[in-house]
Amino acid sequence: MIVMMCTAAKGGMLSVVEGYRSSGLFTDCNIRLIVTHDNGSLPRRLWLAMSALWALLLALFTGKVTGVHLHAAMRGSFWRKSMYGLLARLFRVRVVYHLHGSEMEPFVNSLPTWARRLLVRLLERADAVIVLSASWQSYIRTLAPRANVRLVPNYITVGALPQRIAAPAEVRFLFLGALGRRKGIYDLLPAFAEALKAQPGLVLRVGGDGELPEAQALAQQLGITSQVQFLGWVSGVAKQSELAAADVYVLPSYNEGLPMSILEAMGCGLPVLSTRVGGIPEAVLNGCTGIVIEAGDRAALASGMVSLAGSASLRLTMGQAGYAHVREEFSEEAVVPRIKALYRETGMQ
Repeated sequence: MIVMMCTAAKGGMLSVVEGYRSSGLFTDCNIRLIVTHDNGSLPRRLWLAMSALWALLLALFTGKVTGVHLHAAMRGSFWRKSMYGLLARLFRVRVVYHLHGSEMEPFVNSLPTWARRLLVRLLERADAVIVLSASWQSYIRTLAPRANVRLVPNYITVGALPQRIAAPAEVRFLFLGALGRRKGIYDLLPAFAEALKAQPGLVLRVGGDGELPEAQALAQQLGITSQVQFLGWVSGVAKQSELAAADVYVLPSYNEGLPMSILEAMGCGLPVLSTRVGGIPEAVLNGCTGIVIEAGDRAALASGMVSLAGSASLRLTMGQAGYAHVREEFSEEAVVPRIKALYRETGMQ
């Protein structure tokens, strides 16, 4: 049995794990999921962490656990998962770190020397360290040269390519993510205001929680409230409906791993306007499947919005290219076999 440990908090990490479950990986590889964290109160989070530790300990005592697959981000998430990894090591069980943290490099750079050395030692002693992009692979190999770093990108289930209207009455931009500086909402709103001057018929749909009052206040200050619609957190059927109705997906992030929302947008045939961070340039091929700009460049962001809004044929061509790219590189069929192969190669299966 393989024990997989992950947060239940909404976001990309949970989406990845839910994708593994729906693909049949849990059944095929005899995986048991233990939830380690959610977005509840501090007492609840402490209770979940200790409950997960106890559940793992009981599983290890059975002698049937062949490996522990730890889904970790940065800061507290990494250290919590390391605690479970150390427990597994005491029972001579193989450990795999799966790094999702969008700000892993700033996190590492912020650590005191002793903590950084500990982090490097944990990664190098793991049986494998999974990363989401080639840029992350290069960084982790530099940070921890003896680590067994494996590139396994996030993936989505790709359905049929949706039929899109060539020239809709209004051009809809869609943003999905936590509202705050990291995802670039405070760049997006001013850039959208500039784009509206050149293309008055634009609409921006903003799905996400976080700093919602601040984002709404900025939209009001910019005088764009009639063209910006705040949706709150969007998931499930509602998210699919938003993707189906959108014309362009936009995510001007400052730090990312490989955002599930971008893959989902491309899987729906949408062109993507995003930034050159993390694994994004490996999914969004600049000029082919979308437009990639530097993080924080509001002028380029506004220009990209105007370019995409002004050409229905460009949107359709990029959307179709993105769909083909996701199907080939970031689909269930392309990625799940890599996880199974890693389990076999590390002796977890």
